[in-house]
Amino acid sequence: MVLASPLYILNPFPFMITTFTRVATDDLDALIDDEELVLSLVNDLGFDGQLVQQLAGNAAAANPEVLFQTLEGRWNGQGQVYSIEDQIDLLEHIVQQSSEDHSPLAQLSKAGRATSIHNDHGPIRVLFPSQIDAINDSLTSLPVEVLQGKAQLESLNADAVRPHKEWTQQELISAPLWQIHDGLCTFFQNATDNDEYILMARQEG
Repeated sequence: MVLASPLYILNPFPFMITTFTRVATDDLDALIDDEELVLSLVNDLGFDGQLVQQLAGNAAAANPEVLFQTLEGRWNGQGQVYSIEDQIDLLEHIVQQSSEDHSPLAQLSKAGRATSIHNDHGPIRVLFPSQIDAINDSLTSLPVEVLQGKAQLESLNADAVRPHKEWTQQELISAPLWQIHDGLCTFFQNATDNDEYILMARQEG
């Protein structure tokens, strides 16, 4: 798996990310009633946050192997938690502007159902197995090469798509979405295979 520049994820300044957490449960209502448990699940980003901050303070001198191992756990899609970083708006926009606008990926940030549990950035949402199946099918039908081919610089800037105020060609070419897309596919495939639920949250990266 090819990773984006480590300096992207080691940005010491906070930015908004979207995370997905796979949950296996026979009693979703009981889980959602346990606010402390839900918040602990979505706040566990699946990697050593303290180590990331240490590396961020000295990224230029960081050991590349340590960087790779740290980021691999965040982006390989095999863990319980997957971070799409700040790329969800880019993904949604590309799908909305293409012939795939009927895809559940077009409104991924609003997928599932909002729970009564909130973090500092809004409600925690829960995705159900049938919805996860549909998202997984859409991801499978849209490989990264297809997504890249559908991305239009003029459209991104016309609609002020985050995370950039004004996209450049280089920013589009190097967008982390292209590197982390395979991990997103793996994550949703694993959730589908295991008939799991997914908790979705917005939080600071």
